Amino acid sequence: MLKIHATVKKYKLSKYFEVLTGLIGLTVVNLLFFRSDPGFINVAPHPYWIVILLTASRYGFSGGAFAGIAASVFFLLFRTLALPDLAMTDFKSLAMWGKPILFFLVGVVIGEMRELNIKEYNKVCEVRDAYKDAFDKIKVKFDVLSEAKQEVDSKILSQESTLGTLYEAAQGLRTLDMESIYPAVLEILREFMDVDDCSIYRLEGTEFKLDTAIRHGKSFVPETVPFDEGLMGLAAAHKKTVSIREVASTESMPSGIIISAPILADNQRHVVGVLNVEKMPFLKFTSDSLRITGLVADWCGSSVENATVFKETKHKLIADEIIDAYTYDYFKRRLKEEFMRARRYELDLSLIMLEFPSLSNASDEGREEVLMAFSMILKNQIREIDILFISEKPGAFFMLLPTTPPAGARVVVNNLLNSFKALSVMAFETDQNLVELRAGVAGYTIGMEDPMELVKSVEEDVVSVLFAE
Repeated sequence: MLKIHATVKKYKLSKYFEVLTGLIGLTVVNLLFFRSDPGFINVAPHPYWIVILLTASRYGFSGGAFAGIAASVFFLLFRTLALPDLAMTDFKSLAMWGKPILFFLVGVVIGEMRELNIKEYNKVCEVRDAYKDAFDKIKVKFDVLSEAKQEVDSKILSQESTLGTLYEAAQGLRTLDMESIYPAVLEILREFMDVDDCSIYRLEGTEFKLDTAIRHGKSFVPETVPFDEGLMGLAAAHKKTVSIREVASTESMPSGIIISAPILADNQRHVVGVLNVEKMPFLKFTSDSLRITGLVADWCGSSVENATVFKETKHKLIADEIIDAYTYDYFKRRLKEEFMRARRYELDLSLIMLEFPSLSNASDEGREEVLMAFSMILKNQIREIDILFISEKPGAFFMLLPTTPPAGARVVVNNLLNSFKALSVMAFETDQNLVELRAGVAGYTIGMEDPMELVKSVEEDVVSVLFAE
């Protein structure tokens, strides 16, 4: 069956195949369900019209003529078989030849009408294809001219792309967020040098590891590159910006790097990564592009160094000066000290957790303002030996109460709830989001081995309390 279909398609015999298939299908239906009337002789309108009309309206003159002839042959065959004693008068009668002639004429007429439509459609298609070809040729010329214009325009150093303007754009690197520095560096290259593909690799041990990349295509970017390989290794070794002009072999250019600049920190003494340019307009690849890439890499190194120093300094701080409470890192260290003291001398030790669920989705600025107010209340309600900490969860506090049993800690919690309720009536009358406080209390018990068991206990004890209505 597949071979027949392939042959029909190959020699464009679909119309003949469909006509014969349709007539044979009607014949099968006739012989199976309407045996009393072979060939549908007495049916009006005759089912053969379905095949004739569909074929003629689809394939035109040749299809309609063939369908009319084939339908006539089938009809004459069944008409002859229906008359066992066929006389000459029967053979010449209109009943014998009327429908076959009508089949043929209708197939030819409708087919010819469709043929005219097909020819007209083909002419329109030829005109359309001619216009499309002309458009494609013009588009190719336009694209070539546009690309040439873009490269010529990019070659002209305008006043807006001077180093002064570049320096203004680099002010975006004055962030202390390490994750924001590298994307900002690549955006500067893309904006001021029309760079298509660029990347930054961090130096980790004896290899470079991909950190951030900009890609306009699907070019491959290796995740790691050995320290002594290609332009990156050359730039890191000499601590200066290098290009493919300084490399004798293309084997030394992994991933098609054309410019590589070292990112230096610690007063330009240590390489922390490299800034790579993999793809850019040919006319932009000049000595100025090397100079700008090196300059941006220097700015990047300074920003990375500042962010690193800030991060290290922040980790060393034990108190949050804005909220006026100790940090969570210091909480873990101090909890361990107080826990060991309570276990050694069998002293009471309680931990209170206060959490404001509504602050978890608040902005950093809004959360800090609310926590500052609550911190002042907490400071006024606890003893000097009690210690207030910020939790790692947004909008939550830990309070460590040395030499205080859980019962005493619950009294402190009740006093705090009364203070919060009074504050909420005054400050949060119109804000229905800040009406809930979650509080929990836990105390050291004999048998505890790990300070975090105390944290786990207080988190399990946390219950929700409405303090504004």
